[in-house]
Amino acid sequence: MIMSEDLILYNGPTSPFGRKCKIVTLILEIPHQEEKINIYKSRFLDEHNPLRQVPTLISGNRAIVDSDNICLYLDSISNKKSLFPKDRYWDCVTMISIANGIMENAVQRFIETSAISIEEQRSKAIERFEKKILRSIEWIENKHDEFAKEEITMDQIAVACALDYTSFRFSSEWKIKNTKLSKWLEEITKKNYMKITLPGESFKYE
Repeated sequence: MIMSEDLILYNGPTSPFGRKCKIVTLILEIPHQEEKINIYKSRFLDEHNPLRQVPTLISGNRAIVDSDNICLYLDSISNKKSLFPKDRYWDCVTMISIANGIMENAVQRFIETSAISIEEQRSKAIERFEKKILRSIEWIENKHDEFAKEEITMDQIAVACALDYTSFRFSSEWKIKNTKLSKWLEEITKKNYMKITLPGESFKYE
């Protein structure tokens, strides 16, 4: 049995990828320690993850990197029902990848617009980030009825984190045209696992 001292989740205060993993630990009730770190000042992490990225999970002597790998690992050690439904596994992981792409582009857009001087910002890059985000949200909107089931699954978790992060770091205007997703997000954000994983104060980009 995995004990809390055997699992350490290194996370960031605003990472949507880390939030995804934290939510999985809460839903699956997996005991663990969470440490929110400033990756710009966390050289110790290089030993476990040379990319020095969060989330990184330490399980005993094993380091597991990448949020999808971490979620799969957490799911594998849980005695609860899998968050990856067998009957629609490939649809589920495809949806997760699209949600990840939304988060990646939102993160890159935020870095471009907040950590780089206006004179050096790349307007075309920002436009590409935004187009990818909005196009992907529209794609998910069109598939709403396929994944938005009553029972929580991994693709729902990823989509919720992606949409919430988009509103947090970019804009909430996506809700205007994507009414099904807007209503769905409003309901799922009432869940405790969403409330207690809301983004905190970010560290300064270095």
